[in-house]
Amino acid sequence: MTDSQTPSYENAEMLRKSKNYPEALEQFAQIWHQNPSSFVGWRYAFCLRKVGQLEDAEKVARKVLRRYPEDKFTKSELGWILYEKELKPAKEEDDLGRAIHVANQILELNSDGMVLVKTVLVVMKIAKNRKNWKILLGWSNRLTPENLDNRPMMFNGKHGMSDRETWYVSRARALLELERFDEARQFARSGLIEFPDEIFLRRTAALSLARSGKLSDGIAEMRSILAHPRSAWYMKAELAELEYQVGNYREAYRLICDALSTSRQSDEYKLGYFMTLAQIALSLGKLEIAAEHIMLAKIIRSRKGWKTPPDLVKIEESVFAALQASNKEWPELPRDPQQLGKLCRRRWQAGKDDGVQFYRGTVKPYPQGRHFAFIKRDDDGEDVYVAVRDLPGNCNRSGSRVEFALRMSYDKKKERETVRATNVRCFNG
Repeated sequence: MTDSQTPSYENAEMLRKSKNYPEALEQFAQIWHQNPSSFVGWRYAFCLRKVGQLEDAEKVARKVLRRYPEDKFTKSELGWILYEKELKPAKEEDDLGRAIHVANQILELNSDGMVLVKTVLVVMKIAKNRKNWKILLGWSNRLTPENLDNRPMMFNGKHGMSDRETWYVSRARALLELERFDEARQFARSGLIEFPDEIFLRRTAALSLARSGKLSDGIAEMRSILAHPRSAWYMKAELAELEYQVGNYREAYRLICDALSTSRQSDEYKLGYFMTLAQIALSLGKLEIAAEHIMLAKIIRSRKGWKTPPDLVKIEESVFAALQASNKEWPELPRDPQQLGKLCRRRWQAGKDDGVQFYRGTVKPYPQGRHFAFIKRDDDGEDVYVAVRDLPGNCNRSGSRVEFALRMSYDKKKERETVRATNVRCFNG
């Protein structure tokens, strides 16, 4: 092809900017072969990446860098190629070692701007999934709030966390898991200044307070979290563990049963809390219930090929010793996890109301879409706050008659202890 037949750079660039990548690719390829230059080379590699030809894109980018080793635009483009070709698959496979290896290559080429943010956040996400908190914390240090966008992400038309919010939540969690409690609380609270309704930052702040030795204050903060519309079942279970630590065994038992009964996850995701329930049940002398949950945890682990952790062995030995001291045998239990699981679920349903005093009242009018309401008590007590999601589906309208228990909570607006309705059920009397 003669020079007169070579496409013009201006026309190829116009096609690239209008996102007509296939035609731009064809023209940049011709220009590169006739008259190579760095500014043509990286655009050639860019178009290859955009049409999904990642192997060829990498080859071209590396060829350009061999000719122009200091060209920052080609380095940046090669970084994006490696992100698409290597880092994304590592993320999908949850391969932390591969992700770190590729991420270091990317950041050696280009450690500025968006590529830095996206690369670091990928490594942090995989580290979090793998529970490698040290790696997560180390990589989080490469970013600052100023690096990160605070606009919420969109997923299927719904708002998700912004990059900045994700960074705060993940880094605070790493500090908590590494038992750097004062730092975790301080960092979580700094994030709450910008994201005051972020439940995971509130959770980290509360747990950090409790685990640093201020159990009563931590418990109060955890209780306030349970009224949040995005409160999760495991947060109730975490509060149960704190109540157990201060000797409130009955409340701890009620909370752990309530948490497990409201979780939609399969039993294999609850194994740690089965041990918690067994320990609480042991303290209350509910030895058969403790044995049931120990066996369920062991059977599930055996079916999955997982080892029995030392803590589970220790609890089993303690329950066995308590049974012997009471002249009782280890109970005969189903070996089928589904049958034993059904038995345990019946325990949860009964346990969440264990020792609970119930009151009666009427749901007061509330606007559609609001996540909370109030119940007017029959005994003329103060109206009780209730989360709409805690109202059973057949009695969640204005005027519905309900029975409910009271749980201590914290009113952030009024800055005082209060109560909220829990264990709500319909009342037809």
